Amino acid sequence: MESNWEKQKKTAKRMLIAALVLVVLYIAVGIYSDNTGKIETEYALKYTQEEVLSAEAFAVRDENHTVNKKNTSVLIKNDNLVYVPSVTDGESVAVNDVIAVTFTNDEQADDYTKIQQYKKKIDELRQLSYEDSIKGVNVTFLNSQIYSSVTDYVDVINSGNLSELSAYSSAFTRNVTTKQIATGTNFNVSAKIKEYQSQIASLNAGLKIYKEVKSPYAGYFVSEVDGFESTKSYKDVKDGKISHLEAEKLLKAEGTVPENAYGKIIGQHTWYLVFDVSVKDASIVKTGADVYVDFSEHGIYDIKMTVHSVTEPEDEKITVALACKTLNESLINLRKEKIEITLTEHEGFRISSDALVQNDEGLMGVYVLHGNIVRFTPINVLYYGNDYVIAGRYIAYKKNKKGEDVVDEEKTALYRELKTYDNIDDELRVLYVGVTR
Repeated sequence: MESNWEKQKKTAKRMLIAALVLVVLYIAVGIYSDNTGKIETEYALKYTQEEVLSAEAFAVRDENHTVNKKNTSVLIKNDNLVYVPSVTDGESVAVNDVIAVTFTNDEQADDYTKIQQYKKKIDELRQLSYEDSIKGVNVTFLNSQIYSSVTDYVDVINSGNLSELSAYSSAFTRNVTTKQIATGTNFNVSAKIKEYQSQIASLNAGLKIYKEVKSPYAGYFVSEVDGFESTKSYKDVKDGKISHLEAEKLLKAEGTVPENAYGKIIGQHTWYLVFDVSVKDASIVKTGADVYVDFSEHGIYDIKMTVHSVTEPEDEKITVALACKTLNESLINLRKEKIEITLTEHEGFRISSDALVQNDEGLMGVYVLHGNIVRFTPINVLYYGNDYVIAGRYIAYKKNKKGEDVVDEEKTALYRELKTYDNIDDELRVLYVGVTR
């Protein structure tokens, strides 16, 4: 008489043999299908397609305020003193606000600059001075922040935009200090603040400001003058008066920095980017549309702008002006720039063009495999790529009594919606033309 153990062994053997048979059959069917023309399929997967334009652009700001045909936005000193800005680039100033201080020599100016740097470090440390508030910070996250700030620092060096080095250096220092505090490293914030205060007191002892310089206008102060301030009228661009030839000239123009210039005042907050695109891209640049612009050479991304104006075609080109209401220290000194503009984003299913078919009713769609059953599924093509499309849900429309297009719920419901991981036939679809839904 067989024991339970022997019975279990036989049962296990039979199950193993059955599994092996299934595997062999599966492989055999696969080999057979490969040699007899199996149905090639793809899975329906969600995808976001961006429409991106690349261009060379010229930045136009309200910095050509003139009196008697002379640009008065550019600030010119009439003495031999050393000027040091007392406000950051892009900071809003009112009439008679102090925008700079002057010294009789470079040594005094350097001491003043060091004092401002120490004050900034003290402010940063005070933000981190409450140790309990950051003890629970995720160290892995801080490590990624430190790595990111180092990468940004290197990218800025490579870009040649050295005016931003200070900001990225501060970001690195702040992240490292936060980690030191969060991990319990022996870092005494109060002692470091006292050290900086001592340095400030020492520098202040021998410092003598010669005079303060006040702003003649209300606006936004910028310490750098690049010589392009009078190249193109701000009002013309604001009024949409810019041509293809003018856009070309802007990019070829050479700036001449006035002697003894120590800064400028930008009048209005809104500024513009002017550039040309080919006529074939004109249809996707719509006035009033929001776009996102990258200045990758400066590590600046996703700046929101609005298509302000688009000219009529000229020499197979159209000239576009983008308006931007973001004005900060990173953007204030941009001038001739390589940009990438994300015009629109299409989110849907990425489907091979080979899988597309039009049914007897004229609907564009695909055939989806459900086991051995093939069903036609209509789609709405949102974007045509080189060998693929981005597709969204098919929605049927009808006219209401007022002649307006409204959703035809009944007809839309007749068709199954395409879903993620649906198995789409992309080779033998011609065999299924006429198959009912």
